[in-house]
Amino acid sequence: MDQLKLKLQEYYQHYQKLEKKTKKTASAGGVDTVQDLETDILTQFGLPVSKRFVQILHDFVNHSVVNDQLLDYVSKKLRTAARKYLLAPVMTDLELLTQGRDQKRSPFDVLPELGYPSHEYAVFLIGELLYRRNVAAQEVMDELKRVQKHNSWEDLLVLSKINNYSTHELYTKLKKYQLNFVDDFITHLRRQEVAKPQNRRLSPAEEGYKPNYKTISKVQVEDIVFDDKTMPTLFGKIKTGTRYTRITIGLEFTELNQLLMNSGELGIEISNAIKKRLANPAAEKPMVIDIKAEFGEPLKLDNSYLEVYKPQHQEDGKWTEDKDAFYFVDKILSKKEFDKKAKEAEVKTKIEECLELIGGSYVYYQRLRRLGITEEEAQVRAGLQDELLFKLSFYLNKLKD
Repeated sequence: MDQLKLKLQEYYQHYQKLEKKTKKTASAGGVDTVQDLETDILTQFGLPVSKRFVQILHDFVNHSVVNDQLLDYVSKKLRTAARKYLLAPVMTDLELLTQGRDQKRSPFDVLPELGYPSHEYAVFLIGELLYRRNVAAQEVMDELKRVQKHNSWEDLLVLSKINNYSTHELYTKLKKYQLNFVDDFITHLRRQEVAKPQNRRLSPAEEGYKPNYKTISKVQVEDIVFDDKTMPTLFGKIKTGTRYTRITIGLEFTELNQLLMNSGELGIEISNAIKKRLANPAAEKPMVIDIKAEFGEPLKLDNSYLEVYKPQHQEDGKWTEDKDAFYFVDKILSKKEFDKKAKEAEVKTKIEECLELIGGSYVYYQRLRRLGITEEEAQVRAGLQDELLFKLSFYLNKLKD
């Protein structure tokens, strides 16, 4: 049996294992193996990994039994497709892009043939801007080239998850590369999110209680549980004094992605694993990522500060905090943002202390006046000889009345 047939058999076996969902932890790795084999097989024929050619392999694995006749048939079909593709008239990238628009071909077909990844931004450029909004093909092609030149695919994805993205340093960086459709892309993604049926939790204000917020950091995440319909949950531990205590944290997918993007290479690997499992219809639900088992170590959230609160329930007509060590995330701060907020709080406290002293000086001034001290002398003794300071002290004292 030749190498191609062996490769096809291997592909068939891996695909069938993936379909049968033998193990939850095998699903993510199984998807990688299947995709690698698809790339390997098609590349042997000089074919791009586009949807129309991958479909030949998907049709192949739908057969219940593999035999030599089926392998010969698939090999012949791939050779025919390769001959037709490779002997087709040579086209420039711009011509190929224009043809894709005219023939309404899937962006997932066009992009691999152009040599670009089927990334969300690339799909947006072709499927939304070129096909639906009639942006000039040359503009789309130029944008693809700029993103590829600066390898900005991942930066675009990270930026799209940030709330105030236009003030972020990544936005400035991408604009320096003269990427013209970043704002359109992010707006498009967020409109899609709004259009989706929402399974969001109610805020404390919507439920009718005032939560007790606390800020936590240095969380060690051991497991992430999620599916495509409910919010993810983190299971781990946090250091309290000299010992670790268990903690469970509920958060939105956007918040989870923000945490992962702030957690270095391990965070990115986990994010990719989550995306693959969500994209796999055969994955068991809810999906569980045992981080230590799959990646060799727990995820340490050292670069993020979480403002969290315990949910509350009504008990005898009063709102009462749940006793479990379960928290919802209200806000995620980077170390820089946390330090800035802490500094602002410290400065605010100092200002309040100063204002308290200035307001108290007016009380001392009044006492001196009652003792018969002249107004000018009383102001000097109370430290209020400055006219503006005297007025400020007067009004601050008045606020206490």
